[in-house]
Amino acid sequence: MMEALLNLPSLHVCSHTFCLAWFCGLLTACGGGDGSSNTNGSANTASSTPTTTAAGTAFVPIDTSNRAEVLAHYQYDFLPLQSTAFSWTGNVSQCNAGDTPLNYKNAVVRLVNYYRAMAGLPGNVTLSLDLSAQAQQAALMMDANSTLDHNPPATWACYTATGATAAGSSNLSLGTPWLNQGIGGIRLYVTDQGITTLGHRRWVLYSRLVLVGSGDTPRADALWVVGNDGPAYTPANGIAWPPPGYVPIDNHIFEPASMQWSFSYPDADFSSATVSMTDDTGNTVVLANVGELDPGYGDNTIGWNISSTGWNRSPADTRLNVSISHVMIGGVAQSFSYSVIFVSP
Repeated sequence: MMEALLNLPSLHVCSHTFCLAWFCGLLTACGGGDGSSNTNGSANTASSTPTTTAAGTAFVPIDTSNRAEVLAHYQYDFLPLQSTAFSWTGNVSQCNAGDTPLNYKNAVVRLVNYYRAMAGLPGNVTLSLDLSAQAQQAALMMDANSTLDHNPPATWACYTATGATAAGSSNLSLGTPWLNQGIGGIRLYVTDQGITTLGHRRWVLYSRLVLVGSGDTPRADALWVVGNDGPAYTPANGIAWPPPGYVPIDNHIFEPASMQWSFSYPDADFSSATVSMTDDTGNTVVLANVGELDPGYGDNTIGWNISSTGWNRSPADTRLNVSISHVMIGGVAQSFSYSVIFVSP
């Protein structure tokens, strides 16, 4: 199966206005937003947009230092969510956006909250039915045109202004022949392979995200994430992916050698930050592509990759230690250290 992702158009603040740079292409990063403004209008808030009140979308905190607890959530929450049955009432050839069942949309939100709870964030993101209806139009447009674009032209098949607005505010993904056999888009956003800015991951794990809209067709997903800001929230130990503690090795969660590591902190300056890693014996793990990622996607972030040799203890647990230094927060240099223990489910 072939799958593609497209990041949101970058927003750069210029004298209190927003300068939009559009350089979009399949499997390439082309922007994001800082969460302070919607690319197509005023910000959405939890109070201004109706949300579902269905029980079961929130996720309680996950104690990632507890191996048994992590594996229980993986087995009894994550895997069933991944296999949620998909159905759709629309028709691409008729430009009918249709809809997906409410239980499917709620499963999408709960899956978002699972990833957030694993990262030490509040797992309390809720679903907006209004934004979902607009995101549904965006997903239809991506499916009908077999490509991704945050600024779709009016000449597109199945074009609507509503869908175009949603496209400019959403994470987008497209799969061939199918994306949504189960919930496909969310895990693509978190793993974010091939997207060097990690813009999709950073929006899903954005510290102030409280509200999403979810739109899907069999081949396309649109997750409205921009502008849905809650109160400022600063996790004491930052936002790491993979997170500290026990992490199942799963290509829908994280694979240490093939996926980009990241550490985010609201408003931090990572321009002079350094990263080092060691394995369980204290040997240095070779890193590559260490550096501050492009701003404008959720929280400020540093990213890196690791070598594929020397540290892997699979099928036994594999412990890797991370140290990040010279992170400027409020003008003060700070350091962060944590360990990730990969487990084979």
